Amino acid sequence: MAVNPTSRSLCALQRAINDSPGFPAFTANVQELLAIQENPYKTVNAVSSIILRDLSLTTQILKIVNSIFYQTYQRQVHTVSSAVMVLGFDRLRDLAVGLRLFEHFQKSEFAHLKQLIVLSFLTAIQAQELVQDDPQLKAEEVFITGLLYNIGELIVAYYLPRDYQRILDLMEKGEAKSTAAQRVLKASMEEVGLAILKDWNLPDTMIKRLSFMHRAGSSGAGIEGQLRKLIKGSYELSKNMIDPEIEPEERQEKKEKICQKLGINSENLAKSQTESKKRLHEMAQVLRIELKDMDISDDIRLKDVREQKGPVAIPASAPDSDSASKSHEPSAPPKIKPVRTAPQATDRVSEDLKRLQFLYQVVEEVNQALVAQAPINQVLLMILEGIFRGIRFDRVIFFLVNPQRTHISGRFGLGDGVEELLPLLHLPLKGNGNAFALAVEERRECLVNPQVHPGDRSLMEDNFWQTSRSHTFLVAPLHVDQIPVGAFYVDRLDPEWPISEEDRRRLRIYRDLTIIALRLSKKAKIFE
Repeated sequence: MAVNPTSRSLCALQRAINDSPGFPAFTANVQELLAIQENPYKTVNAVSSIILRDLSLTTQILKIVNSIFYQTYQRQVHTVSSAVMVLGFDRLRDLAVGLRLFEHFQKSEFAHLKQLIVLSFLTAIQAQELVQDDPQLKAEEVFITGLLYNIGELIVAYYLPRDYQRILDLMEKGEAKSTAAQRVLKASMEEVGLAILKDWNLPDTMIKRLSFMHRAGSSGAGIEGQLRKLIKGSYELSKNMIDPEIEPEERQEKKEKICQKLGINSENLAKSQTESKKRLHEMAQVLRIELKDMDISDDIRLKDVREQKGPVAIPASAPDSDSASKSHEPSAPPKIKPVRTAPQATDRVSEDLKRLQFLYQVVEEVNQALVAQAPINQVLLMILEGIFRGIRFDRVIFFLVNPQRTHISGRFGLGDGVEELLPLLHLPLKGNGNAFALAVEERRECLVNPQVHPGDRSLMEDNFWQTSRSHTFLVAPLHVDQIPVGAFYVDRLDPEWPISEEDRRRLRIYRDLTIIALRLSKKAKIFE
C-alpha cells in the first residue's frame, strides 16, 4: 500500500517541531485544565482554583472578559468564579489555553510573528463585533474560534522560521500562500497546526471546529457553516486592516467585496471596525504588545483609537453588619508580606485601597448572584475567591457541618496544597477538642499559632501539621439562625506574615456575606 506523501511530510514536520528547544512544556495548570472533565458539581471550583494559581493568567482572563465580552453581558466581572459562570467551562478553558499559547509565541524575536498574533486577536475581536446581532452564534465561541483560526501559520512561523521565510519569499514573488506552503512544507500550514494541537492534547472539540474552518468544500449551511463564513470573512477583513503595503483604494475595494460576501452594509462594518480597533488596543495592553512599534498599517493607528476603561463598580455599602461597617474605614493599613525592598507608606496605602476596593466589588458581585438566584455552591466559590485574592491568605477552605452535627468536613478550597489537605479535614465536633470543634461550639474565631503559643499544636493532629506546613491558621465558624452550618479555614505559611487584626475584620465581612447567602438558600441541597 502506497504511503501518502503529505502524511509522511507531516510526520517529519511534527518530529522537527517536537524536537525543537522551543517546544512548549505547557505549565501544569494548563495541562490540568485540559484534563478536567465536565462535571456540574466540580467544574467551576476546579477550573477557578487552577487559574487562580497563576496571577498573570488570572489578570489576563478578567481583563479579557471585561473588555471583549462586556457588551454581551453588560456587567463587570471581578472574580474567576464569575467568569466561569459567564463564559462556561469549555470556553474559559479554551481561552486560558489560547492565552498561554500566544504568551509562548511572544518569546520569538521574529517581527512577523507579533504581527500574526495581532492578526489573530483582531480576527477574534472583529468576528465577535459582527456577531452582536446574530442570536444563533454565541459571541464567546466566535471569539475563541477566531483567535485560533490562524494557529497553523503561527506554529510554522515560530518553530520552522527558515521554512516560513521561504514561504514568504515565494509569496513576495506572487505565489499564493497555500501553494507556497505546499512547495516548502509538502503540507498545508493548517494541517501542521492541527497535528501539533493534537500533540499538545488540546480539546477534541476545539480541533474539530478548527478543522471544519479550513476544510475545502465544507458546507456553508447551518450554524457551523455560518460560523465558518463569519470567521473567514473576519480574517480577511483583519488582514486588510493590518497590512501596511495595501493602498487606500485597494483596501476599500477589498473591504467592499468582503461586505458583499458577509451580507453586511458598509455603514455597519465601519462601526464594527472602529470598535474592533479600540478593543484591539485594549487587548494589546493586556498582552503587553506595543502596536506603535510594529510594521502595521496606519489604519490601525487612527487618532480616534483610544483606551477605553469601563467604570469600576463599587457598591454603596457592604452587608449590614457591625464588622462590615467598621471595615469601611480601617484604622490602619494591613500588614503586608515583606519583600526585599520595603515599600513606601504611600505604596502600602495604595495596596490597601486596592484590596478594599476589590472587597466591595466582590460584595456587589455576590449580591448580583443572589438576586439572580445562582446556585449556592457558585456563590460560595465567589466568596472564597474574594477572601483568597482580597486578603491574600495562602489557603482558604470552606467547611460544612453534617446534618447530624457530629462532624465538620472541608468541602472545597483555594491555594497551594488544598487537594492534599482536604482528606485530612473530616473532624469530630465533640470529644477531641480540635480547633474546629472549639470554634463551632464556642461560636468564636479560633486563631492557632504554635510558634507563639506552643500549646496550640495540640489542637490538630500531627499529620495535619506535616501536610499543611501552616505557620498560623484561623477558623471562623458559620452559624445561621443559631445553628452551626460550617466554617472558613484560612492560613499563612510565612512566619513573617502573621494573620493581623485587619485581616480578621475583613474576613468577617465575607463571613457575614456567607451567612446571608446561606440564609437565603436554605432550600439549597448544600450537603449533597
